[in-house]
Amino acid sequence: MPSAPVTNRRGVLAGAAALATLGVVASACGEPPPKPPPVENLLGPLDQARKDSALAGAAAAAVGTTPQIAAALTVVATQRAAHARALSTEISRAAGKLTSSSSETTSPSPSPAQPAGPPPPPPPVSDVIDSLRASADSAGRLVATESGYRAGLLASIAASCTASYQVALVPGGPSI
Repeated sequence: MPSAPVTNRRGVLAGAAALATLGVVASACGEPPPKPPPVENLLGPLDQARKDSALAGAAAAAVGTTPQIAAALTVVATQRAAHARALSTEISRAAGKLTSSSSETTSPSPSPAQPAGPPPPPPPVSDVIDSLRASADSAGRLVATESGYRAGLLASIAASCTASYQVALVPGGPSI
């Protein structure tokens, strides 16, 4: 009668080591990690956020603006500046160049070569509403092209802009 093969501890350990080595080699031969998605899609919303913040800030500072409207416009300007910082941080992160947020928010000092004419008139609230509507539409369209954090960031921006022009700045609404 033939005897059954005897399995010893040394044989089991050698087999486990061989399987572990095979697993490491097989995973090293796999595909390289995917490249991070390009950041070009975020540059438009970044520029728009900066523009909206400046526009709302200028409208809030206009002479003759009621305190309620000025307060709502100030909140919109602050929110859009926060959107610009978040977008700028994401662009820097994706490019592998994280920087401090203080350097991103500094505005250039006015140059002495600017014309000495009167300043332009402040924008009306309707211009701020139109700009916010365009920003919300743009961010909403981009949500479908992104995934993960970027999709959430753009959706949040679209929702904030929509709430600002449909609730906070609507004529006859809580602020106006």
